[in-house]
Amino acid sequence: MALPKSAPWANPDSVLTPDDLRPNANRDIIGQIARFAVKQGFHAVQAPAHILESSTDKLFALDCEAASALRRALDVEGGKHIGVDYPLMIKNAALRDPAQRRAFIAGLNNVPFDQLWFRVSGFGSDATPAGLRRYIAAMMDFQRLERPIVADGVGGLVGVAIPAFGAAGGICHGVAEKERFDASDWSKPPQAGGGGREKRVLIAGLDRLLSVKQVDILMAAQGARSVLSCHDRSCCPNGLSDTLKDPKAHYLRQRSRQIEELSGVPELRRAQHFLEKEFAAAERTARSAAKLKVSDEGLSKVLQRSSLRLEKMHAVLDALNGTITGQPRALVPPRRQAKVSSAASRSR
Repeated sequence: MALPKSAPWANPDSVLTPDDLRPNANRDIIGQIARFAVKQGFHAVQAPAHILESSTDKLFALDCEAASALRRALDVEGGKHIGVDYPLMIKNAALRDPAQRRAFIAGLNNVPFDQLWFRVSGFGSDATPAGLRRYIAAMMDFQRLERPIVADGVGGLVGVAIPAFGAAGGICHGVAEKERFDASDWSKPPQAGGGGREKRVLIAGLDRLLSVKQVDILMAAQGARSVLSCHDRSCCPNGLSDTLKDPKAHYLRQRSRQIEELSGVPELRRAQHFLEKEFAAAERTARSAAKLKVSDEGLSKVLQRSSLRLEKMHAVLDALNGTITGQPRALVPPRRQAKVSSAASRSR
């Protein structure tokens, strides 16, 4: 994978500054991004953007200008078919403020982008029941833009709940990682050293990713395997051993199954289907897991907290479902097909 510093528009001497992204900047960053996208045959590109402190952040206007400039540059370079997506990265406090939401919507209304990729710092798969309810309710406001919305950096049942309730048309996250977006350390220098992440395993019934060590301790408890192992034979024919052999494949198959099943349900019934099937099943599993006699006290508390969290979240989402009936649903992002330019064809 190419490093950001090797990008054609990177500054070899320092990081890019907001001034570098202005449409009339000397280094023509926007033009270089457009030419690269056309040459490589891309079918979509995300506009350059910053994490915003609030709707009054001066960088918001700059980001809107950059997105508009990128659209113009792509058109000039022969990339009219290349979509531009806008990544709106804001703090949780800004999302909760109705006045700021209105300001963001007004600012984005005339920006020529195709899809809105929504990233909220401090929100993700570990969201509280109240936090998820506020997120869904706030996201409904952005449907005024009448463009597809993708909830970015949100995993777990929280991520599946968002499209189920119609707050977004799609979700995006890493494979068994990056299920939560947190920009609190973006302004800090990178830590030296470190290493690879510890392998983690999705235990769907708990709505949690556990380390292999935690899974070993958990599955040693009497009755744990029958309660928590993957019983989907199309996913893990040999149960737990297959899950541990390739935890990322297990993760992808389970998340794909959830989205595919949800997509097959009529839109107006998706929230109820999600609550009655997907969420209720996880809640039952978590309740049974909380009763297991696990040797590790800390892990035992994790199981109890997971059960209580899902129970509370079910009640909150059930109440929310009754209040959003008949509300407009977010547009679903259409599938994109790359149209390789003649320049890209000649370079291969």
